[in-house]
Amino acid sequence: MKNNQNIKKVELADSEIIVEIKKHPSMGFIFLKALLISFLRSSTIADNAVVDRTRIVLKNYTPNKDLVRNYRTVCSFSQDKKNFIPISYLQTLFIGLLGKFITSPFFPINPLGLIQISQSFKQKRPVRIDEILDLSCAICGINKTQKGIETTFALEVKSNKELVWQGISTFFTRSPVKRKKTPKKKDEKFLEKKETIFVPTGTGRRYAVVSGDYNPHHQYNILAKLFGFKKAIAHGMWSLARVIASLDKEFDIHESVKIEASFKLPIFMPATTALGFESKTDKDNQQTIINFELRDKQKGLPHLKGRLLNKQVG
Repeated sequence: MKNNQNIKKVELADSEIIVEIKKHPSMGFIFLKALLISFLRSSTIADNAVVDRTRIVLKNYTPNKDLVRNYRTVCSFSQDKKNFIPISYLQTLFIGLLGKFITSPFFPINPLGLIQISQSFKQKRPVRIDEILDLSCAICGINKTQKGIETTFALEVKSNKELVWQGISTFFTRSPVKRKKTPKKKDEKFLEKKETIFVPTGTGRRYAVVSGDYNPHHQYNILAKLFGFKKAIAHGMWSLARVIASLDKEFDIHESVKIEASFKLPIFMPATTALGFESKTDKDNQQTIINFELRDKQKGLPHLKGRLLNKQVG
């Protein structure tokens, strides 16, 4: 648990600015803009700064059915529910909106310094593949910590004005000031291994096609090295989607569900990982709670940890 004394909340403006866009932004243009902006923006923020409370909105969006079905294949979701959108796919609809946000004047931090550290989402009901959706992305918090800046975005999906999906994405920007190494953590309790998941070379490129996340360090080793990685790394959201696909087959999480996950060490491709999970029933709240983790199969190092709360039906 974090020490709240070491966290300082950056103030957000009282009123909210609404920015409506007509189509998904071009990711190629966003990457170019992010590169240019990176020379002008700092990786930190003043203690007395006040950041605009901003929301970017995209209305009347129809998901690409072919991309959704290919996403199912890339992330190993069952095709039995092909008429519905996987809960994790809805997060990919915000990649362009988030990219536009962090390269806009409303965002004060270097856009190239962001690393996603956690993702949660809650689905109110299954979303059909042919529904017309309204998307919105809003900044909801910026915290300064000893290690750097944590920025949180709230994501919402509405269908015919009904809120059907909510997500929280948290990103970390490392402080330019070197900090002392923290003491090593005590030995962890490992969850029982249930499945071996191989992550082949090229997983990053295949996921990029279906998600729209073409960050260079997921594509090729030579590009990953330019960003300080020894090899190309798998998308954190691919690893989460792959875990959800396995849990869906085991527990049937098609109905109302909430998922919380934190991203740990990167997965360098190719890799062999182990999925562990345990489940228990919360009778008071009529739900199944599933704790899960994805680790390196040989060394046991953690890549992903989280839990899934599945509403019981009947």
